[in-house]
Amino acid sequence: MMKLLRKLFGRKFDNSGAYWLDRYEAGGTSGAGSYGRLAEYKARIINALVAEREIGSVVEIGCGDGNQCSLFDFANYTGVDISPKVVAEARTRFADRPGWEFHEADTFQTLGRPAEMSMSLDVIYHLVEDEVFDTYMRDLTDAAGKYLLVYASDHDAPARSPHVRHRAYSDWLAANAPEFELLQTWEHEFPMTSGGDKKETSFAFFRLFGRIEAEDKSNAGAPTGQPS
Repeated sequence: MMKLLRKLFGRKFDNSGAYWLDRYEAGGTSGAGSYGRLAEYKARIINALVAEREIGSVVEIGCGDGNQCSLFDFANYTGVDISPKVVAEARTRFADRPGWEFHEADTFQTLGRPAEMSMSLDVIYHLVEDEVFDTYMRDLTDAAGKYLLVYASDHDAPARSPHVRHRAYSDWLAANAPEFELLQTWEHEFPMTSGGDKKETSFAFFRLFGRIEAEDKSNAGAPTGQPS
């Protein structure tokens, strides 16, 4: 691990994409949030949501090394990532799951078939460039046929690490994708606190958005249920 850290942080930070490509090529993982109790917590929320709402297909944009999705128990899943290395490894690792497929980001953009739910887990606050963030959000919303699930922070602020920048993505959705309304917010079971273990807690949390159907847009201004 120390060798990996020296390779990643002993050089100038170039951009978000290069950081993650280099990280995976060097043998790095998707990070603490995709392992241990945080990964188990996320999987529990996602598996329950898919079952309760009878969601037939899920696409995750930024699936990473595959450890997080290994805990999902639904049948139809598409993982998308910028790294050819992790995509190739995931195709081999999950070859026994017939409803699962993995694509590199550039290839996925040409498929043009939205899933019932698209989701983003621990990705948005790693998009430090405005253009990259904007493109990612457009891809994420375009891929959401009915639901959009995000696990991230939701405020604007810089961070100490060069590869982290907090984003108020809800504001982006309101301005650029108003067809999505907030349905639910989850309070994290393991919130990050001052002095807490950063590998076992997180500043990220879940928010679920739903696409307002075309026939319902005339009622978009009517009161809706409050998020929990």
